[in-house]
Amino acid sequence: MTFESEITAPVTVEVLEATRGGAGRYGDAPERCYPREGDSVALLVRLGGVDITAALSADVLEALASEALEQLEEP
Repeated sequence: MTFESEITAPVTVEVLEATRGGAGRYGDAPERCYPREGDSVALLVRLGGVDITAALSADVLEALASEALEQLEEP
């Protein structure tokens, strides 16, 4: 028998690298204008001692990245 179920489990999230986005620039010509670059973060997610980062869906990784950026902003 096989079935799917949704569970919640505590994971450890390690921030491997974080980069703050740069400010955009406006120039005198369109080719000299640059949009703001976004913040980025590289994560390693473990369940116990097992790396599960690659097994997580894009929306879960995005939510964890957002949470990590918030944590980095706190004093």
